[in-house]
Amino acid sequence: MEWLIIDVIYLRTTECYMLILRSESLKMMAEVISETPVQPGDILYPVRDAIYLINKNENQPAKAISASQFSATRWRFLQESSQAFGNLK
Repeated sequence: MEWLIIDVIYLRTTECYMLILRSESLKMMAEVISETPVQPGDILYPVRDAIYLINKNENQPAKAISASQFSATRWRFLQESSQAFGNLK
């Protein structure tokens, strides 16, 4: 299943990205590791075992660490925490 990236928070403390993702009627939050920046509007394409390619670029893999149902409350908390600790990239 392909996922459109709606919003991104970079967490410097863990060097992970928190994402809001949408695919059809599903809206999820995911934590991923990627050596290349992840941007809103990018699309994650599944490859295997929680590995995705960003925009079908083989040089831009991303590994999903965790995923959960979208929670506006949790997302706001992550945004506020990131800003307070200077974690935004």
